[in-house]
Amino acid sequence: MKRQIIWIRISAIALIFLGIIHLAATIMVLPMFQNLARKQLSVFLFMYLATGIGTMLPGLISVFTVRRLNEKDRNAWLILLICSIYAVILGIGAIVSMMNNPFAYLGFIIGLSLLIPTSLVKKFL
Repeated sequence: MKRQIIWIRISAIALIFLGIIHLAATIMVLPMFQNLARKQLSVFLFMYLATGIGTMLPGLISVFTVRRLNEKDRNAWLILLICSIYAVILGIGAIVSMMNNPFAYLGFIIGLSLLIPTSLVKKFL
């Protein structure tokens, strides 16, 4: 179980960094969309920032929840399962909507690397 917990923690931290990269990329991507109307630009900005935060959130929750797995807390496992399924769904959506973006595939892989060990940990609880 120790290996799975380490892998979950690493995957959760990777998910946090992916969200941070997405938030930081806002500064670089925003000038490419200056031709949009002001209202459309604000919607784009909001959605871009919300996606970055939405990527970070399951990683943050997982980092804080994984500590409780050592205490054999089944609720902690359920929270991790929900976060990992969310991350996989987010990764699938990213691939479908941005097939040429390598970060979309990275998000999906990180989601899977969170889901697989989370699924394996259940047998130890």
